[in-house]
Amino acid sequence: MKESQNNALNGNFLCGVVEGFYGRPWTADQRKLLFKRMNKFGLNTYLYAPKDDAKHRAFWRDLYSVEEAENLTSLITAAESCGITFIYALSPGLDLTFSSSKEVSCLKRKLQQVATFGCKAFSLLFDDIEPEMNEADKEVFQSFAHAQVSVTNETFQHLNQPVFLFCPTEYCASRAVPNVKDSGYLNTIGAKLLPGVQILWTGPKVVSKKISIQSIQDISKVLHRSPVLWDNYHANDYDQKRIFLGPYDGRSTQLIPQLGGVLSNPNCEYEANFIALHTLAQWSQSKPIESSKDTVAENDSITSDIRLETEIDDDDDVDAVSPVPGAYQPKLALNVAIRDWMEEFYRQRTADNRTVSLHKIVPPCPGVPSASQITTCMSVTPTTTSTTVGAKTLIVPPISAITNQIVGDMPANFDSYIQPSMSNQPVNSLLGPPCADADIDSIESDTDSKEPMECVPTTDNEDIKTDNEYFKEEKDTDSDQMQIDTDDADKLSEASVGNSGIKSEDRLTHEDIQLLVDLFYLPFEHGSKGIHLLQEFYWLKTNANIVTENRKNQEQSNEKISEWFSRATAFENTVKDVGRMADRLFKIPNRALLYDLHPYLWDMRGILSLLNSFVKWLGIGAVPAISVCYFTRRYTWCSKEHKSAFMSGDQEPWMFRGGLTAEFQRMLPIDGAHDLFTNTPPEKPSPKVYTIRPYLPVDESAVYNVCRQTCDDGFDGTEVFPNHPELMGDRLIGGILTTSPEYSFIVEDGEGICGYALAALDAKTCLKKIDVAWIPAMCIKYPKPDKTLALTPAEEIMMSFYKESNESIPVSLYTEYPSLLKMDILPERIDDAMVAKRLLACVLSALKSNGSSGVHCELQTGDQHMINFFSRLGLFALPSHDTVIVGRKI
Repeated sequence: MKESQNNALNGNFLCGVVEGFYGRPWTADQRKLLFKRMNKFGLNTYLYAPKDDAKHRAFWRDLYSVEEAENLTSLITAAESCGITFIYALSPGLDLTFSSSKEVSCLKRKLQQVATFGCKAFSLLFDDIEPEMNEADKEVFQSFAHAQVSVTNETFQHLNQPVFLFCPTEYCASRAVPNVKDSGYLNTIGAKLLPGVQILWTGPKVVSKKISIQSIQDISKVLHRSPVLWDNYHANDYDQKRIFLGPYDGRSTQLIPQLGGVLSNPNCEYEANFIALHTLAQWSQSKPIESSKDTVAENDSITSDIRLETEIDDDDDVDAVSPVPGAYQPKLALNVAIRDWMEEFYRQRTADNRTVSLHKIVPPCPGVPSASQITTCMSVTPTTTSTTVGAKTLIVPPISAITNQIVGDMPANFDSYIQPSMSNQPVNSLLGPPCADADIDSIESDTDSKEPMECVPTTDNEDIKTDNEYFKEEKDTDSDQMQIDTDDADKLSEASVGNSGIKSEDRLTHEDIQLLVDLFYLPFEHGSKGIHLLQEFYWLKTNANIVTENRKNQEQSNEKISEWFSRATAFENTVKDVGRMADRLFKIPNRALLYDLHPYLWDMRGILSLLNSFVKWLGIGAVPAISVCYFTRRYTWCSKEHKSAFMSGDQEPWMFRGGLTAEFQRMLPIDGAHDLFTNTPPEKPSPKVYTIRPYLPVDESAVYNVCRQTCDDGFDGTEVFPNHPELMGDRLIGGILTTSPEYSFIVEDGEGICGYALAALDAKTCLKKIDVAWIPAMCIKYPKPDKTLALTPAEEIMMSFYKESNESIPVSLYTEYPSLLKMDILPERIDDAMVAKRLLACVLSALKSNGSSGVHCELQTGDQHMINFFSRLGLFALPSHDTVIVGRKI
């Protein structure tokens, strides 16, 4: 793209970025990097509107301090030097009294102060506020629209009519009451607002999949001017598990003459927005010609039906159907953007003082956010639970069926059309290490650049520890130790990573980046590789009975069983491709980029590893045909109703929270295990990989070793039984390994096996088999001690084999928790709490596939460490007389 195109996109057409999301604002250095990047792309406008920046919204009346003023002036100067129009926005609508001259004077004084910093463009935002006036304003103004118009016009004139943007309270068609054409609010805004004020608009929805030319023409008539599009297409502040790396799409270039501009409100993570902005720039500089794809895009129902039938062919270049030179083609634009983005991965940029982008974990039962918490991407929308696709009306299951499989059941009175807020306490993004005199050129390439992250979001209860913190406390290691192998840490320290130290086979390829993009594509569309993984996993689990039948009956068609294992191998290879891409990403010199992408890729890699472990278990042949019927009835991506509702764009994207990661989770048969998929990522990116797989007979010795090192309430008991290293394994887990190996899993790292989860589908049957077959074998292996008093710990264990078994499971316990569980991990080898959760999820998925409704585990009364360990995995104490029994429903 030529820099000479800057500010010449379409006359006065504004095209660029609005920093308008909730959450941690970008830093001053990131904004300066953004201005340079925008200049390179040919974008021309930046709107400063970070919702959680203290003096933008919550404390909008407060003037800037000297230090804040210097930093803001530096930003405005930096933008101007890059040819970027810096628009300063204020959001006073939460508590502004429109009829108060004192309040209006305060508003004008604040904007006038920013004008002295060199700012020449301004904006007032009245989005996401209660649409009602207070009593004082009702006595003065005819309507809320009249009140907003009065203050906006007065401010606009006070500032000598600069470039000025206005965001209405009804900022999209779904919020217009009763509709766009008949909205009294919008008609008043359009008629009364001075002509020089431009109006922001998000399209049909808060997050719009498609924006048609007709819809823009309709709103333009009502507003008496062409709107400026505040585009939330790449915004992700409503979902902590999603990030959007796909291309700008769903907007015909014929819109350009119909609009006053387009400002993208992108991902919260600055480094993740390269493709979003690069493709927006390509779109804005393309010819406003109707391509064949634009023609199809105007008919959403046709598009949905076509794509539902042809998703598997998404690898094909659908843009190639456009024969018009210069027309915007999203897939081709994406390829160009990926090519340019690869250079950014290998820029030397540190991540000093940073932890990964930790979002607040959404509580299992979120409350309805107040108006002050509802974001531009989190609002009440008058949608229904019926979705029209083509000529068909699809009834979308209630939110508990779609979303709550990930976040837990919501209360009955919860308004499912309000996206639960993930907003944090206001912060000040203008304070931090001085950057007013920073050399913008050096920021782009210098290894000494600092990107302080002092504004890491915190939960409301800072004294509550995360699962990872519990894991750290339980280890006798340095609290500053990272989850990283020492040798790797020395080689890959953030200060020393550089191009020279990266081997060619460790460098990211174009295919790696394409895979990354496919896994985190767009709000209403998953990438082709992601869809392929979904479809393949669905096929493998719904045809798993082929393996079972083949094991029982060797006459089963070889062709069918060969196809199953061939597709299982292909699925595993794709999962390995994701792992290889993640390993290469860990080695990039651009640590800031790594830190922004890591939490999402960490989560994705974990769930894919879990699915691959489940596929390996399916390959054992333990799934009966009746379970396959259960698999097909589940409401997942491969259910046409769910897929249609997701892709239609008729619902806001937060109705399908969790993105592709959640789609993979829903593929597993454990509906009520939301807690096993909820956790914060490690604070530091780590190359350490844990593999979960089914237990094999050759693992017995290593599993026994883990048992011996955890048999003393989770701690090492080797010294207690020095002469009998297999004794505790024989007593605690040998019987279940021998009688029920098909429901056992192990976890291993680079050093070998470091944990296990062993289960028996039917506890009563398992215990009977142990009494009949295992105990007699142990009596032969361990002779009965000659004495009965003053026994050593080892002799006490041996004597237990000779006591008459009185183990019986209460009927009530067996009815609800019929399966038996044994589980241990080595805490010094596993410091990621999610490893234990995923290990348990594998076992529960296997048990649930065969009809189990719950698991239980027997502990000793003094095993407080293990009781706490299991409680963090969702197993809680059940009524018992002599021992402690913990359990959980599946």
